[in-house]
Amino acid sequence: MAIDPEVIPPSSSEGYDSVRFIPKWAYYCAISLGVFVLIGILKALLPLIVMSLLVGFIWRQATH
Repeated sequence: MAIDPEVIPPSSSEGYDSVRFIPKWAYYCAISLGVFVLIGILKALLPLIVMSLLVGFIWRQATH
């Protein structure tokens, strides 16, 4: 005896209300990619922030 799968008719809204399954590896990949992007942004901005603070300090000492 064959088992018939459950069929949702096109006029039903059950397909839109169903819960989407996202695998755990997709979460881990997204989190690791976000960490890499954050580290890249910090590595690019941190030297600029430190240099601007240093230039501001030197400027204050020179004009004081």
